[in-house]
Amino acid sequence: MTEDLLSSLQQLFVEVRQQTEQICAKLEIEDQVVQPAAFVSPPKWHLAHTSWFFDCFILEPLNLAQTSKSPQYHFLFNSYYKSLGSHWLQSSRGQLSRPTVQEIMSYRHRITEAIVALFESYSLSKQQLEVLGVGIQHEQQHQELLLMDIKFILGNQPWPEAYQQAADADKLLLPARALGWLESTENISLFGARLTGFSYDNERPRHRRWISGFQLADRLINNGEYMDFMTDGGYRRPELWLSDGWDWVQQNQICHPLYWRKQNHHWDEYHLSGLEPLNPNLPVSHISFYEADAYARWLGARLPTEFELEAYCSKDKALFEKETAFWDPDETVYPSPERACDAFDTGLLWQWTNSAYAPYPGFKTTNTALGEYNGKFMANQYVLKGGSVATPKHHMRASYRNFYRPSDRWAFTGIRLARDL
Repeated sequence: MTEDLLSSLQQLFVEVRQQTEQICAKLEIEDQVVQPAAFVSPPKWHLAHTSWFFDCFILEPLNLAQTSKSPQYHFLFNSYYKSLGSHWLQSSRGQLSRPTVQEIMSYRHRITEAIVALFESYSLSKQQLEVLGVGIQHEQQHQELLLMDIKFILGNQPWPEAYQQAADADKLLLPARALGWLESTENISLFGARLTGFSYDNERPRHRRWISGFQLADRLINNGEYMDFMTDGGYRRPELWLSDGWDWVQQNQICHPLYWRKQNHHWDEYHLSGLEPLNPNLPVSHISFYEADAYARWLGARLPTEFELEAYCSKDKALFEKETAFWDPDETVYPSPERACDAFDTGLLWQWTNSAYAPYPGFKTTNTALGEYNGKFMANQYVLKGGSVATPKHHMRASYRNFYRPSDRWAFTGIRLARDL
């Protein structure tokens, strides 16, 4: 790697570390330690875990682990790397009052300083630089997870708290355009990541697939359209739901999207800017796969496959050439029409597909701990495409495969429909 590329990687590392801390800077100490659901992690745990990653995979092999408490931190802040030993349960992360936020921030800074020192000494091997690259991408994934968890923490208070200031309300009252359909004829296309540039192992190998002719909705489904589904008894009609989805609805008494609240016969929706009157023109968000699939059935359509979405995203490379690699902490996180990166709505909300998260033909994992990063989760999950308002911008690429369980709703997810020709 040339000196310029090494310097660029060092700069990106430092900027990403600072960005994570910026996201948490808006929080009170109390916000950083709570865990209102088993799938949510306290923000302070994210701050620690993203530091542990570099400590474990870069510094520890060089005998440079940055704290005398490293064995304890290794147990507390390992997420799911079973080959590295036992770890604290995810569902119990909110029980940890210690280490304190201050101690974790001190740990973060020592890790950052140690990695920068390695950059400046030019002592990093090619393999170590590759692991550093993964670590940077990993921390950016946790930046989106942080915003998801922060929204759940603040939005589920008896009186939901705003994370940041609201956007100009007038800009959000854009008229909804009629739903249109984009048509694609049958073809054989290449799918998966190219060899140039960063990609995760689950995006490879690149391969060909046959795609039948289909139509794809030219925008996401909005709140007003989803309200029509609810008014028509969508949550009370078992014929619209997959069997597991209907059980989920019944067992959890689900009857509306995650952040909707009905007060005095009026619907409000919680955004990171606070609780606001439901805007019918905003894309419906924080939707489970089960809900998205039921809505599609109600409208006589279906969810697209991951390959149909990737084919459309791949048609315009400019869709994924963003000006910055970061989410802007000064922007209000709304899935609003005016924030669409393009006419295809890429970058508003992750879009559910009906594709099970499974390996591509020829997929192989490494025999290292990092081999546990993606492959071990290829069961009982569905692929999402496109990116969201909370996604670091250069993670929005056509080949990117996000994945969640079908009942998950706390991610920034939405609905795009497809139909067969």
